[in-house]
Amino acid sequence: MNSRIPARIYGYLLMAYPAQFRREYGPHMTQVFRDCYRQQRRLGSQFALLRLWCQMLIDLMQTAPTEHIDNFGKENFIMNNLRRDAVAVLGCLAIIMIAFFTLQYGRSNQVSSILMLGYILDAIVMTGFVGNFVVFLLAKLSKLNPLRTALWTFLIINVLSVMVALLIGMRVDPQFNLAGVIVGYVVSFVFWYGLHWMWAQRKRGEVAA
Repeated sequence: MNSRIPARIYGYLLMAYPAQFRREYGPHMTQVFRDCYRQQRRLGSQFALLRLWCQMLIDLMQTAPTEHIDNFGKENFIMNNLRRDAVAVLGCLAIIMIAFFTLQYGRSNQVSSILMLGYILDAIVMTGFVGNFVVFLLAKLSKLNPLRTALWTFLIINVLSVMVALLIGMRVDPQFNLAGVIVGYVVSFVFWYGLHWMWAQRKRGEVAA
């Protein structure tokens, strides 16, 4: 029998493995089977060919279920990561939107209690939007430690924001309050970095569990 037909049959049997496994190892496994089949066929032993098929089937029954279990674990891990990322992004956006609309409401209606927190809310909105965007990109596109990335990202953004506010605010606003701006960005840094720290602790707890 031509080795093409047994190799094709073997290729169909490999469908028992997960798709990712077939893409990575299928061609090599098929080539190994084809070489073994040709070698046994040259020896002219039908018993050797039967034994080859039996060994292949036994190996298939042993390893295919294991690969599916491992693949399910990987897919479940990926889905958990995607779900966790979505929750984190939506949570940050919700905080930013709440702070933004609260500040706008306070300014429109002259709510003194909200206006007292104006510098803090303003800093949380600005640094939250930019900082979380940068942290998310760096976490996904590099192997940097996410918590350390958050620390330096929010530290740099808050310091730069204070410097920009100092340069521009003192020129255009006669009532510019430097102390209020500094307090606002300090609180913003503590707030956003604190959230990232708590998120990192939660992820460690999930991994440990």
